[in-house]
Amino acid sequence: MAGLSLGIVTMDDSSYEELNGKFTSASKMEEKQMKAIEELVETEKRYLSLLQLCATDIRNHLQFKQVPDLDLEGLFGGTDEVLHVSSNLLKNLEDAATGKSDQVLLISNVFLTFKQELEDAYKEYCANYENMLQLETNYKRNELIWKEVTDTLNEVGSHTGAITLTFFLVTPVQRIGKYPLLLKTILENTAPSDEGYTALEKATVAMQEVNYNINEYKRLKEVVMKYSKQENLSLRDTIGRINKHSIAKKASRLSQAIKHETGILPKVKDKDYEDSVKLFYVIEKNVTTLKKNTESFIKNMEHFQNVRSYHYVPNLVDEHTTICYQEFIQILHQMIIPEFKRRLKSIIYEPLCALSNLFSSPQQLVKKHNDKFLDYEKIQEKIKEEGNASYEEKAAIETYKALHSLLLIELPKFNSIVLQLQSQILQAVMTIHRDLANNVLQFITQHLHEFLFSSKDNFWQQTEETLQKSSVKLERFCQIFESMMEQPIEQPYNEEKLETLLKKYSPEKIYQVTSNVSGNKDLDLTLQRGDLVALLQATDTRGNSNRWLVDSGGHRGFVPAGKLSPLQPGKQLNNVPLSQGPSLDHIVDGAINRRKSSPSPESPLCRLPEPMQYQVIAAYQFTARGPHEASLQPGQAVTILEAHDKKGNNEWYLVEVNGQRGYVPSNYLMKVPCTGGRKSFAL
Repeated sequence: MAGLSLGIVTMDDSSYEELNGKFTSASKMEEKQMKAIEELVETEKRYLSLLQLCATDIRNHLQFKQVPDLDLEGLFGGTDEVLHVSSNLLKNLEDAATGKSDQVLLISNVFLTFKQELEDAYKEYCANYENMLQLETNYKRNELIWKEVTDTLNEVGSHTGAITLTFFLVTPVQRIGKYPLLLKTILENTAPSDEGYTALEKATVAMQEVNYNINEYKRLKEVVMKYSKQENLSLRDTIGRINKHSIAKKASRLSQAIKHETGILPKVKDKDYEDSVKLFYVIEKNVTTLKKNTESFIKNMEHFQNVRSYHYVPNLVDEHTTICYQEFIQILHQMIIPEFKRRLKSIIYEPLCALSNLFSSPQQLVKKHNDKFLDYEKIQEKIKEEGNASYEEKAAIETYKALHSLLLIELPKFNSIVLQLQSQILQAVMTIHRDLANNVLQFITQHLHEFLFSSKDNFWQQTEETLQKSSVKLERFCQIFESMMEQPIEQPYNEEKLETLLKKYSPEKIYQVTSNVSGNKDLDLTLQRGDLVALLQATDTRGNSNRWLVDSGGHRGFVPAGKLSPLQPGKQLNNVPLSQGPSLDHIVDGAINRRKSSPSPESPLCRLPEPMQYQVIAAYQFTARGPHEASLQPGQAVTILEAHDKKGNNEWYLVEVNGQRGYVPSNYLMKVPCTGGRKSFAL
């Protein structure tokens, strides 16, 4: 019985010791947890104190000194945002740490809540940190600036022992990296059964993600800074960059591009990226066009102002009305239009110039993306064949992925912002023009009584007289213009070629080349001015209506549509005597068509002109290459002796120019009306 009692007592002692050990271990873990939480809060206080000293006291002190050439915004950029989010974070951490229970859960929720704010503030600061250090290095070389900086550090931050700004500027970079470590220390001293353990795990992972995203953002920004720079290299510098490596890289990219164009290698397509790039170029073209049109509009307006039309008011009405009109136009030119032009420049043109400059960096990035994509494809082919890639090739892959992800995210944002700005500019254009119309209308309304006549009948009488005088002047102008107007210049052509083409094609299919055509693409034809062709199709293979498929009488190919003109029926140039002009009926028909809007058939303005006489002149300059050829100067009178050469080829004419005989190209000649051969209409 005693032995039994002794056994029971012994078991109770061992259980007590084991239980006491567990309590001791849990107490130590809890103590370490509290110390870790205390360290988190205290270090945040010291960090915030240094940050306030840097972002507020030191910067304000330097700003008060007004040191020349000291870029405070570049030196302390982003510190205000970091200070703001850190102040709010510390306040919430203190509230969570002073709680009687669930401290771990509350602290975890604080970091989860501030995750995005911390990332947004610190990523900009960390991305600009290298620029801050570079600025400080530059200022150290300037004795005046650096003396002011060191004096400020000694006056404001002497208790810190800092001798450079780096001591303060580096603290945010160090602090954001410590959050995951501090949370991990708390996590290691928190029991898995604790209520806040899962939330603390999430908070630790969240801070690790924040650091990863900041590093990734910094890397992407470095890529942007590297590839968005536009270098204006001289020819010598460009040639100096040519080496075996650059030539091999260019050749590899060209090979990949040819494979894509020929269909040998299918091109990998990213629809989202391609749509963004396509929209980007459409917006860029719209902004550029709007800028050019606005610039042209302003120049035309300046020319209009320089005319000063109020000095040349015709004497069509009484003197009082003329003076009122002159005053109105003068005010319009000197007050209303200048104000309109000023607003157009400041509100429309200058923002368009600034907006247009924003496209250069994205354009450079898109161009580099295309080059890196070709490199990426080539490396991927090598990896498939050999199974590995070099360090440089892996770096090229990472660079392409960084560029692609950056453009995929940022380019749609850029497009959206520019579209909004473009919409606001267009609204401003409409507003400015509406204000112009309102100002003119308001001014006219105020001075309308000066233009009105005392009697309504007198007003209509003056109006009819003014219209009659204007009509007479307009008729005279039309008569003089028609009397001096040149007849359409007709080009000689090969009639044999015309007959050949007419055997295959209908007359409406025959066209004449209006200017020399030099084929610079595959399947393009090279033709001379005056050549005849037959239209086969009014588009090219891609449906482009600006390039037509034609038959030149032997060769088929494409010709710019703007350089073709339909051959007019009944038109004869080469095989009829050049002294003969168009028939009288043809001239009469043309005159009647031009004057069919005349007031009445009995009007002397409808008198028909006499038949026109023609002469042959040189249309272009031609330099003789031998004694058998003759030289020509534009506008020189030419006498045709034979409309062909000795072999019967009518592409060369035997002519006489200034007493010299020789052969000249037939398409260098043209027929024009003889001076004085047409009588002007009687007035």
